[in-house]
Amino acid sequence: MIVVFGATGTIGTPLVTALLAKGVQVRAVTSDPAKVDALQKQGCEAVVAGFDDPDALAKACAGAQRAFLVTPADLDMRTWKANVITAAASAGIKHMVMSTGLGASPKARLTFGIWHSESQELLKASGMDWTLIQPTYFTQNLLWQAGSIAKDGVYHDDLGGPVSWVDARDIADVATKALTGEGHEGKAYGLTGAEALDGAAIAALLGKVTGRTITLHPVSAEDSRNAMIASGMGGEVAKAMVELSALAPKGYLAGVETTIEEVLGRPAKDVETFISENQERFSG
Repeated sequence: MIVVFGATGTIGTPLVTALLAKGVQVRAVTSDPAKVDALQKQGCEAVVAGFDDPDALAKACAGAQRAFLVTPADLDMRTWKANVITAAASAGIKHMVMSTGLGASPKARLTFGIWHSESQELLKASGMDWTLIQPTYFTQNLLWQAGSIAKDGVYHDDLGGPVSWVDARDIADVATKALTGEGHEGKAYGLTGAEALDGAAIAALLGKVTGRTITLHPVSAEDSRNAMIASGMGGEVAKAMVELSALAPKGYLAGVETTIEEVLGRPAKDVETFISENQERFSG
């Protein structure tokens, strides 16, 4: 039995699908009771447990041998991860695969790097075998703008520099390998796409696929932070997001890792293919 925390998120959704396709017993954990029925229809066990509910987390871990953990970006994510790690270790889970972020380490200086590092060190000290999945920006994040791109033909660039976007399905496939195979214990997998693209390149690809003229609109750090807060994100988390995105103009988010190809034996999915797969959403 593999228990998946964050089973209905950007990584968790394709991960559950990939694990079920391999014939693995999956217990999908969600905090939303309304999502249980759909998970069960996929063929997995589904349970409701909030990250701040130790009793529910303990029940979710009972009888499982391996676990995957990802949480939303939140001021409480360190506490949430600590709660799950404690519950998993107490339940006798042998191996946990946890998603954090590229560059997270005890030497990290960025807020998210520090937060993720604290969780990583806690997992390493838990007594469980561990694998760290450390992705960069998700290609799926482009869908956040699909409606406005379709309506206005404008791509809002809040990064201002090249980013090696990674497809969440690749992240899920690497996690599947780590959860179902051998030799992944004690590994930290930095995950990126095979190329770094800036806002102009993204806008050009959107235009190529949709057959429209897509205009690039740079977004300032202040406007980006305000927009995230307006969407419901906490102020401290929005500040940390802006801090991270500020690395892009310096080229620090453009590094390319070959981990996906090494682990999966195939190239990483590219951004143009993703846009093509979602052409109708970007075209309106």
